[in-house]
Amino acid sequence: MSCEKLSARQLWVAALTGGLSAGAAAAGRADWRWLLLSTALGTALGWLLLWRIGRRSLHPALRALYGAWAAVMLANVLGRTAERVQQAMGGGGHIGWLLALLAVPLVWMGWGKAAAFFRAAEILWLAVLAAAGVVLLLGLPRVNWNWALEPAGSWRDSLAAGGLTMSAGLLVLPHLYKINEEPGSEFRGLAWLSALGLASAALALLTAGLLSPTVAAQLDGPFFVAAGLLGDSARLEGLASALWLLPDLTLMGLLARTWGEKRHEPALAAAVGLGLALTGAAAIPDWVLSLAGLGLAVLTALFPQGRDK
Repeated sequence: MSCEKLSARQLWVAALTGGLSAGAAAAGRADWRWLLLSTALGTALGWLLLWRIGRRSLHPALRALYGAWAAVMLANVLGRTAERVQQAMGGGGHIGWLLALLAVPLVWMGWGKAAAFFRAAEILWLAVLAAAGVVLLLGLPRVNWNWALEPAGSWRDSLAAGGLTMSAGLLVLPHLYKINEEPGSEFRGLAWLSALGLASAALALLTAGLLSPTVAAQLDGPFFVAAGLLGDSARLEGLASALWLLPDLTLMGLLARTWGEKRHEPALAAAVGLGLALTGAAAIPDWVLSLAGLGLAVLTALFPQGRDK
């Protein structure tokens, strides 16, 4: 699979699409101003990592660390997504069967080739762009700016949420050596990474402005509740929740692909993530996951070298 041709745009579109999964989860619980700061810091760190790595593959020890972090992250995202789907269905029942159902497409995608996955992500991006655009266009004119300017959550939680969102950029790094474009093309992806942070901050601002930070903090999935207000119906909330399965699956697919290039490796990662989610072993606070991602980024900057392309 190392000979598969990938473009820098495909990689960064997948990172943006998947990152919106974390961005929507943070909306209503993180302050949009701290998310803007996270965007600036994350983009600067992304530039440093791209400069350090170039077109080389990651060091084998780093790849192992990426795989361990990705398995825990995958389980965390899987559990969060299953809980949201269960809530949209009215709640009740055991969540295990939803976890298994969500893991099925992950295993299936894991058996496919990397090029096919990233081409599919480009298509999913268009649907997610349309959904996010509609929500923002309908919601921003209805924002209560007094609510939007109120503090939302603590600065620590907000920075942790921003770090988790921007960490989607880390998932591009294991694939950089597959890019078949002119040198420097991967740096254009920093614009996509910045767009991810700005979009996440916009979702947080919208949620705070429609619900108020006090109310949003008491709700499960406040962004999707806010989306339901735009249509004055719970049906729109359920539709937005269903459409956001596309970023969720994209993010989990990216996480699974850090396990390797052989067909069975991403599928195995999905199975391990499912096992962790079923046992509850991945119910880790966001700030821990965010710090782990930051540590991984620092190690990548310090010890990036693998073999040249």
